[in-house]
Amino acid sequence: MLQLYIGNKNYSSWSMRPWVLLRQAGIPFEEVPVRFDSFDASSQFKRQLQGVSPTGKVPVLVDGDLTVWDTLAIAEYV
Repeated sequence: MLQLYIGNKNYSSWSMRPWVLLRQAGIPFEEVPVRFDSFDASSQFKRQLQGVSPTGKVPVLVDGDLTVWDTLAIAEYV
């Protein structure tokens, strides 16, 4: 199953875009919320994305061994 790592949809329009796309297209996915606490290297945000997102940013779509981390690239992929 696809996993979509996103920030708060109220504050991160970049995170909301692929979320809306997947929902509207009826594509099943697991929403993995990542809390924006800080962007320091030692923050919970960065630790949760470590090993998932090569950029350390959201949104990130994970499909098995494939990771797509740009909103437009996620849209093109799905």
